[in-house]
Order: sequence, then structure tokens, then C-alpha cells
Amino acid sequence: MARTRLVIDTDPGVDDAVAILLALASEELDVLALTCVAGNVDVDKTTLNARRLLDLAGRRDVIVARGCAAPLVGELDEAGDVHGVDGLGDIEWPDPLTPEGPEHAVDLIARLAHEAPLTIAAIGPLTNLAVLLARYPGVESRVERVVIMGGSSFAGNVTAAAEFNIWADPEAAARVFSATWPITLMPLDLTHQATLDDGDLAYLRGLGTEVGRRTAAILEPYAAYHDQWYGNRDVIMHDAMAIYELLVPEAIEKQGAHVVVETGGVHTRGETVIDRRRGFAASPTRVGVRLDNVRFVSFLRERLARYPLD
Repeated sequence: MARTRLVIDTDPGVDDAVAILLALASEELDVLALTCVAGNVDVDKTTLNARRLLDLAGRRDVIVARGCAAPLVGELDEAGDVHGVDGLGDIEWPDPLTPEGPEHAVDLIARLAHEAPLTIAAIGPLTNLAVLLARYPGVESRVERVVIMGGSSFAGNVTAAAEFNIWADPEAAARVFSATWPITLMPLDLTHQATLDDGDLAYLRGLGTEVGRRTAAILEPYAAYHDQWYGNRDVIMHDAMAIYELLVPEAIEKQGAHVVVETGGVHTRGETVIDRRRGFAASPTRVGVRLDNVRFVSFLRERLARYPLD
């Protein structure tokens, strides 16, 4: 079976890190590049973190490309209180050896899409993809699928209405959802069903690998944040759902829907309006609904255990 040619558009980010490490451990995916965008932290830090993660995974063959430093409208509002000042839990990292590539993220995605059909996992704000659509008209016809972690139809995690990745650049998200490429959306409705607990962190620490120890270390302050915010230490694996969908699509129940993004509104800016009425059942936009967390955690454990022992 042919491997999926994949670009991960990302703003690492603790849960981004888990998603990236899951992808890099999976032979079904040919991860070509990590394209970085401002989001959880500024683009200097997200680009540095992508390089750190590729060093950790022993995958210096993957291209790192710096992308957009600010949303289409307004200024960046980072999530350092969630992910740490550096975006990866504020633990110590060695200087990375993985280089930053010379191309802008948008130009790199366009080039890779024109070389052969491409899949994009978008697990940060959608600024890079919006600029891609504007700069390269028709490029969406070269993209087989875009899997997006973002949005919500029940409640936000930044405001009562908006999830962070969409809220960070709603104008970009509106442009991405109005394009003609097939989209699969992993909203908070789904991602809140995917969690790791203290037993899983202990499992990662006990693997005897640098990947296991560092993953547990960056998840520890994330668990503390969840305890403060939600009242328990279970860490939500938001971004890993985009990669899990690519690897085990049958494990996530999905339905057709029509998605638009609110770019105005005093209280609703950044809200995703997800229309699940039966008339949209055959829509090329699919929205994740349900998953079995026991199955997901077992899969994640097995994949992260593939990294070499010390």
C-alpha cells in the first residue's frame, strides 16, 4: 500500500508534539515536512520546537519550514499559560541539529502538492493554508485531503463559543472551509473523548526511551493545567486526533456536515457553525463524532513504544 504523502501544518504545542511523534512513528505516513505557524507560541518558537521534535525522533530528513507570523487580521494571542512559555512545557532541550529549510511554509506546501497528491494535517491556526489558497489559485485540486483539528459545536476552550485554532485566525479558517478540497474536521466534541491519564504518563516514563521520558515531561505541566481548569489531570489529545484519523480512519465515527466560521460577533467570533442536518450527509466535509478512548490509548502506546531504547 502506498504511503500517504503528508505535511503537518503545526504550532507546537504540547499536544502537537504528541501528534507529530505519533506520525513519525507510523510507517503508513510519509511525513515530508513540518510547516510552522504562529499559534500556541510565536512562529520563532514553533519553528524551533519543530526542529527539537525532529531531533528527538531521529528524523532530520523531514523539512522544517517557517510560515506565517501573524493572523490575517489583528495580532497573535498566544497560549503560553497552557503549553508553557516555550510551547513545550518549559523543560530543557539541547540545541537542535535539524536545520530550518530555506522555503516559506506556504511555498513549500505548494511545491510538494504540485509534485504529487498531498495530504495536509492542520493542527494549528489555519493562516498558512489560507495564504496558500490566495497565493496559489487552484492548489486545492492537488490536495487529496485536509484533516483539521479545530472548532466545536458544543462550547469553546478560549471563549464560550470558540476553539483556539479557529479563534486565533477566524478569517483564515473561513477561507479554508470555503475552499473545494475535502476536509475532515476533528472538533472539541470529538477530541475531549481522547485523553491520557497518570498511568499513561508513567507508561511513557517507563519505556526506557528519550522520546518516552520527554513526552511524559512535557505532558506533566499540561496535566497540571487540566487539573486547574477541568478539575482532573486527564490530558486531552486534541491534535493527535488528526493523525489518528489518517492512520485508523475506521476508529473515528464521522458524519457529513457543512461548516462555516463566524468572523464577526461580539461573543461568537471564531465559532464554527457545524450544520449536521441530513441534507449535508453526503458532504465532502466530514466531522468526527465518536471514538473509543481505550482503543486510541492502546494504539498510541504501541506506536510511541517503537522509538529506540537508550
